[in-house]
Amino acid sequence: MNKKKIIILAILFVAVAGFALAPASAATKTYKTGKLYFKQESDKRHSVTPVKKINKNSEISAFYVYPKGDSQYSRNTVYVRTNKNMGEISDYRAIKLVINFKKKVNGKKYYSTRTFKGSKVKNNRFSYVPKNNFKPNYCIVYYKKMK
Repeated sequence: MNKKKIIILAILFVAVAGFALAPASAATKTYKTGKLYFKQESDKRHSVTPVKKINKNSEISAFYVYPKGDSQYSRNTVYVRTNKNMGEISDYRAIKLVINFKKKVNGKKYYSTRTFKGSKVKNNRFSYVPKNNFKPNYCIVYYKKMK
């Protein structure tokens, strides 16, 4: 064999060995919530999803503040976060979010879906301002244990 083929085979061997020796554990597994539907609260200023328990200490929650809502949070914004009890930062991180939006115009319903990847989710919190009067219908959160 000539030198080029030997070098290419050596590089491929090192790459395959690296993948084979990489740690495989539950920490690298991605989990997914079901559809978490937003339900309007009685004060008509917020919509919230049911809290999804990850384990006895961690949970995922989402809420939407309506444009006319009065809150400590920004108006017309969707928030998704992972928390531990007592507001501490969770060991779990959302790595991907799928949010389905709904809008009603002249009795007709229109739907739109947006997907957000990990770079948009910072410090276990995510926020997004929907455009064109769309309101969140449901969200699906993909998450992973980080520690």
